[in-house]
Amino acid sequence: MARFRKRGEAIRAFIIRNAEDQASGLVSKVMREFAISRQAVHKHLRYLVDGKILLQGAPPGRYQLCTLGDSKKILSVAGNPEEDVVWRTEVREMVGDLPENALDLWRCGFTEMFNNVVEHSGAESAFIQVKNTAFSTKMTIWDRGVGIFRKIGSHFTFIDERHAAIELVKGGLTTDRTAHSGEGLFFTTRMFDTFSILSGGILLAHTTSDDGDDWTLATQEDRSGTLITMTLKNATSRLIRDIYQKCSSDGISGLSTTVVPAHLAQYGTEKLVSRSEAKRLLTGLARFKTALIDFGGIDSIGEAFADEVFRIFPAAHPGIEIREIRANKEIRSMIDGVRKRTEAQGALPAHLS
Repeated sequence: MARFRKRGEAIRAFIIRNAEDQASGLVSKVMREFAISRQAVHKHLRYLVDGKILLQGAPPGRYQLCTLGDSKKILSVAGNPEEDVVWRTEVREMVGDLPENALDLWRCGFTEMFNNVVEHSGAESAFIQVKNTAFSTKMTIWDRGVGIFRKIGSHFTFIDERHAAIELVKGGLTTDRTAHSGEGLFFTTRMFDTFSILSGGILLAHTTSDDGDDWTLATQEDRSGTLITMTLKNATSRLIRDIYQKCSSDGISGLSTTVVPAHLAQYGTEKLVSRSEAKRLLTGLARFKTALIDFGGIDSIGEAFADEVFRIFPAAHPGIEIREIRANKEIRSMIDGVRKRTEAQGALPAHLS
């Protein structure tokens, strides 16, 4: 009896995990996964309907997760409120009853982002919304301040706000070095399954998966201020210390390794071929020990681009390790060619040989 009960619990847990992404094909997917009949799947669905799963339309219809909670608050930013106090007194109850490691991630993520609103946005208040399902929790933080990309772009005189977004992705960027390390956003994005910033018509979104970090940069309708959205699976196994250790040489001394998604330097369908595009991608990397250039989603690069990234920059910064990740065969061939020519000239730094 216990074996059948555990199998039933496993089937229902699988349904909940896949309800959001497989709304229309959910029944077939469960049938294949557990080798059970359509009738058996519907038995488990009926068990979940009206509690954790919602059926849209008449059967077979579409299934989606029920919203178990939807809380909204407007929090004043006047007087520089302490973000940890705001978490305990205003936001903790909105997140709900979650495992300790998930609560740790939410506490860290909220306090980091709310502190940015307090100290950098110039807004008078922040709108907070938390939506809960049986599978995940989603938090939105929206202020009507100056806008994160606009402020960074103005401070560093970037050509456009896209460049501000690219620099944020690298980590270690701040408009107030005396009070901030600039590393908070870098680590926060990796704490959550999805993380996005919409500001001034620029949408920067990050997805954390087993295959690596995926970033998208797009233009949308201009929105005043900054809108941040974070989602996290309730049963996540992620730990804060693992995130810090992954990008720090010793796990405690701060950000030493950055990941730079090369495709963010692209404009539309243009290929990465020029030295100016490479220099834009390399801006600010001197503050790290290791920079991983992520070529995921890129089919090819030009020789000048590769030469600037893998010969010129390493020669000028011998203390920094530049490595490529998720590069296809064609890109690796281009990079290997640059390195072989450099070796032949006797100018390749030791850490790249």
